Amino acid sequence: MPFINTKTTLPLDVSKKETLSDGLAQIAKDCLGKSENWLMTGFEEKADIYFRKTWTAAAYIEVKLCGHADSAAFSQMTEKICSLYEKELGLPGERIYVSYFPTPDWGWNGKNF
Repeated sequence: MPFINTKTTLPLDVSKKETLSDGLAQIAKDCLGKSENWLMTGFEEKADIYFRKTWTAAAYIEVKLCGHADSAAFSQMTEKICSLYEKELGLPGERIYVSYFPTPDWGWNGKNF
């Protein structure tokens, strides 16, 4: 049940969002053991992000998930997310922040897991 939200300075068409969503689904499966059936992605494009004293292309990615994963899984996930965004958007990893928000409380369909 991860929600992976991307905020980026770049414009993203629907096709690119779908490609990124597919890649993120595979990463969530590989690193967290989470099924793509429960993955939700969000995209905030053309965001104003000032990073390292420039307005150059950048991204901030939040990974929110029910439960917890160990630091090694998060580290592996960061590496794969940065590689995906570099491949698909030409955005180098040095222009990307990835943050993780595990929680024991997660609601769906009127109740909590």
